[in-house]
Amino acid sequence: MKAMKENNLIQEKQVNGFAVKLQYMPPAPKGGEDNSLLYFRLNVTSADGTPLKKTDDSRFSYGVDSLFSFVNVTDTLAPLDVTRVANGALGGFEYMLVFERPQVWSQVNCKLLFRDHLFTNQLMQFPLNGNAILHIDSLSLNI
Repeated sequence: MKAMKENNLIQEKQVNGFAVKLQYMPPAPKGGEDNSLLYFRLNVTSADGTPLKKTDDSRFSYGVDSLFSFVNVTDTLAPLDVTRVANGALGGFEYMLVFERPQVWSQVNCKLLFRDHLFTNQLMQFPLNGNAILHIDSLSLNI
């Protein structure tokens, strides 16, 4: 877990009273998930831990794919899927983001963008290290 934080594979930002946490999800060992895809988990909670209100509004579940993109040197990718996870947590939202793994991508400079008009009204950038993603994937797939 410490190595994932040091390599920006887990990041948290405090913006306008919200805590936004992004976590890279490596593929399952020995199959299971499609290795041609990149998976991220995004959690949004209030920064002070109080439950969010009016969370049943459909705008938090539909059309959210247009809020995200994966940017690298050669391309900007829209997500293949963004799903709000029904995890039973009352204090916030969790989304699973799925992107196609770029054929050619920067081993160092890439980022995930969140054009957030639902919570913070901010453009958030999460810098990612392509080498760290490849390294954690190789470890995960060889377990």
